[in-house]
Amino acid sequence: MSTSPQPPRPPIPPQAPRSSSNIVAIALLILALIVLVSGIAVWTGLKFLSHNIRLQVEPRGASDKQVSISTPVGSLEVHHDVNEASLNLPIYPGATRMKDNDSATVDLAFGSEQSVHVLAAKFQTPDSLESVTTFYKERLGSQVNKFTEKNAGRKVVLEMKSPGQEKVVTLEVAGSKTLITLVHVSFGEGESN
Repeated sequence: MSTSPQPPRPPIPPQAPRSSSNIVAIALLILALIVLVSGIAVWTGLKFLSHNIRLQVEPRGASDKQVSISTPVGSLEVHHDVNEASLNLPIYPGATRMKDNDSATVDLAFGSEQSVHVLAAKFQTPDSLESVTTFYKERLGSQVNKFTEKNAGRKVVLEMKSPGQEKVVTLEVAGSKTLITLVHVSFGEGESN
């Protein structure tokens, strides 16, 4: 018997070389290194800030507090002792000051370079908008650079701008009362005014 020859086996295609590259491992190591360096940077930054920022809250009365924040690049102070002398604006006679949260003095100092001093206070009176407007026009006179009426005569804004300071008086009808908002901003070099 004769054996028939077996056809030759087709060649086996070569197997793809096994990838023994460690790209995933290298990427994970790089990611871990970035996380570690970031953690050290954040820890160092927080340590620096904790030693160089000073925060003080000083209660002066039942509802009056002063907040002071000092950093190497500047400082911020907020307190509620706003009065006619510090505002450098007249307060309408008989007007009552609204709650303490609506009045404050804010001092921003940026090193010894620049500073901003902001005073703001809110008052209310049962007198008409016309009476209050007349009072402020007479008292402020030629200091007023811009006079604006808004909301069909229900709001009046008097603006006074001069080098290094701005003052704004806003009068607004609120029900049977007139709201008075007084703002004085002074800015310049060196210490705040």
